[in-house]
Amino acid sequence: MSSLQEEVKRAAEVIKKHEYARVVSHYDADGITAAGILCSALIRMGMQFHATITSKLDRAFIAGLDEELVIIADMGTAQMDLISEFLGDTDVVIIDHHTASSFNCPSSSVLINPNRFASNAELCAAGISYLVARLLGAERDKLGNVDLAGLAIAGTMGDKLPMDRGINKLILDEAIEEGVITARRGLKLGDGKIRDLILYATDPYTPLAGKPDRVDAFLQELGIEGERNATHLDEETLERLSSALLAIANTDEDVLVGTTYKLNFEVVQDALDFMRMVDACGRFGKGGMGIGLCLRESSLVEEARALYMQFQNKLVSELTRLETAKKEDGIKELSNICYLYVQEKGITGVLAGIIAEYVHTESPVIVLNRKNEHSDVKVSARCSKKLLEERGINLAEALEHAAHEVGGYGGGHPVASGASIPEGTEERFLAAVDRMIGEQMHKGAGKWT
Repeated sequence: MSSLQEEVKRAAEVIKKHEYARVVSHYDADGITAAGILCSALIRMGMQFHATITSKLDRAFIAGLDEELVIIADMGTAQMDLISEFLGDTDVVIIDHHTASSFNCPSSSVLINPNRFASNAELCAAGISYLVARLLGAERDKLGNVDLAGLAIAGTMGDKLPMDRGINKLILDEAIEEGVITARRGLKLGDGKIRDLILYATDPYTPLAGKPDRVDAFLQELGIEGERNATHLDEETLERLSSALLAIANTDEDVLVGTTYKLNFEVVQDALDFMRMVDACGRFGKGGMGIGLCLRESSLVEEARALYMQFQNKLVSELTRLETAKKEDGIKELSNICYLYVQEKGITGVLAGIIAEYVHTESPVIVLNRKNEHSDVKVSARCSKKLLEERGINLAEALEHAAHEVGGYGGGHPVASGASIPEGTEERFLAAVDRMIGEQMHKGAGKWT
């Protein structure tokens, strides 16, 4: 079997053979930063391209790809059969990190997926794209494209992957050494006024989110001016604020306070803010704006920031609603899972992650969205890594099989997965997921009993 390094080298060699590329990537922070890295590398090579940000790869989309070189990022592994059917004679570079039952691909394609190489399984699409970009830039100079490491770090943060080990650490260490990134200790809430950061904080989530009067009273009791910038806090004030927040939040200290990153070459320098703004662009159907941020178009910053605030308002509104919702409108429980129907459009996956991490942590969370423009119901599932490690849960496997049972499709990661199912099949789907999660926990019982 080839190595990850060999596949990255193959991908760079395939790309360099062409003068034009079609770049297709996913609409979340990882997917858009991956596309941003690739597009930047192509521009510097003098290579023309057409970039598309999308939520899914379906038959019609793949059948319509007629370019001689297609680069697919943060997706593609699960669609290998369609790629083989329609692009079997095309040069296709697939940069993905999602699990699949098979990693077979046409001989003309290059598949870089760290799940093929167990030791590298925590690498995201942006990280892989950065490795490819480094090789593409190596012909110019030794540090060609190293300035794009900030985008790789933002994508890694978007997918909540660790940066203290493996290839992610190598990327981060090089970026810090070359002055691309500056690491410092602080609140992991982003940059801005303390009051606003707490008021709109959803990850980490505290009971103060969306409650201005409570935020004001909280800060007044601590003697901290809400208009102060979070990055300007002295050590004593930071400790006092973080201790008070930890006392009311269902989270660990390292989730709230720790290493933060400044992206010295990007138009938004706080890594968390940059990641969230890019992610919001994608979720509001403004993927081009997200790529523009990655290409350092400073004129897009204020509009992107407004989209992020709009997104946060939706999240806070939904979380506030769930706090007081009646049983039939709130979080419901089955034997092995809990589930709810979201009332705001476009926040399904993020909301599921927040609830699984901070609100309902003892079982997987399934969030269903009936508000899509098409007839299918969008599903997002999340669970904590603790459940994955201690109980043997694999949401990707459960959602793939449960969705198939009702005529839909699904998949993703063991701790974060999604599905699309026909309207009217929700109860059957939930029952199937509940059953499969129960079977997984039974098999993994030796890990936690």
